Amino acid sequence: MRIGKPSLRDSFFGWLGGAASPERSDAQRRTHRIRERMLRELMQGPAGGVSVLARQIALAADAQTLWYFRSELMQALSRRCGEAAAAATLAELTPLFHGLVPASLMPGGAGPRRR
Repeated sequence: MRIGKPSLRDSFFGWLGGAASPERSDAQRRTHRIRERMLRELMQGPAGGVSVLARQIALAADAQTLWYFRSELMQALSRRCGEAAAAATLAELTPLFHGLVPASLMPGGAGPRRR
């Protein structure tokens, strides 16, 4: 999992100053909104023990990395406000990832079925 580590391609195109494609810009804006929302939810209560997770979320390179931090966010929110409230928060957060992560990761996605 890459956290905040730019690739050579990113730094090269950043150096050239090339404009990002509209789709990439939209994905970056949406990812930024998800990151802000996750951090806001995390920081609403006592900050004890959440600084590492907050830093990881803040430095996450992409939406898929943020997607995988949802389970840790669920744990932190469950400790603070209970499992039901944490699950409700994640239920509101999950649709924001639509189109940013593979459909197989989304609830009801086309991933392999478990028996």
